[in-house]
Amino acid sequence: MTSILITGPNGRMNQVIRPALAGEFERVVLYSRSPVDSLYAGESVVLGELDDLERLTEAMDGVDVVVHMAGKADEGEWEEILASNIHGTYCVLEAARRAGVRRVVYASSHHITGLYRAGEPIGPEDPVRPDSYYGVSKAFGEALCRLYRDKWGTEIVCLRIGAFRPRPEDTRHLSVWLSEPDGVRLLRAAILAEGVTFAVVYGVSANRRSWWDPAVAEEAIGYRPLDDAEAWADRVEATPEGPASIYQGGVFAAPDYCGGVW
Repeated sequence: MTSILITGPNGRMNQVIRPALAGEFERVVLYSRSPVDSLYAGESVVLGELDDLERLTEAMDGVDVVVHMAGKADEGEWEEILASNIHGTYCVLEAARRAGVRRVVYASSHHITGLYRAGEPIGPEDPVRPDSYYGVSKAFGEALCRLYRDKWGTEIVCLRIGAFRPRPEDTRHLSVWLSEPDGVRLLRAAILAEGVTFAVVYGVSANRRSWWDPAVAEEAIGYRPLDDAEAWADRVEATPEGPASIYQGGVFAAPDYCGGVW
């Protein structure tokens, strides 16, 4: 069986993923900067900061797969993005290398290509066009993942996660939505897929309006989404006019957007 370590266990996505995957792995280490209230089957907690390389390395002892979900999950000031998403990702990858971890699953983001126009079909082979400092940090993370694969042989799966929500909230989400059940399927596939060396895939449901071909993720890691945002099409709000409706990254593409503040 597989032993895994998850960073950021208190994050919104992990609050859904962890109970759904409970009991599927031999051991689950939760690396967290703050206490974790509820533990599921096989879980234990190691408290520490992302920039504590020694602590991270110790926590990864005997771990097969690291799922790196921690970090700033929105746009923010450069200094905050630099510390959490750039330096923190370096520490996770370097600790994994030192501990002999076989695979790292990296939570990237669709904001890495957020300045492509809405409606334009794109894939992992297209040049990155980040829509924010946050998107830039994910581009850095993917480049660093490539280095650790090519230079030190770590297996890597980069997940460009779409809008992970219980339901789509606006018309843009009809293209980029990742349902909660499909999010679980995505992470399970990324952890367990065989024959992976380096893969970059979009984490999105089977949305008929999707700008990203789901066949890429199925071929790379065996991910088969089942949900379609179209079921909610008559119940979502219209995406506001302007950058939010023009670009794939939505409001992140607005020149005056910074972490929920305009």
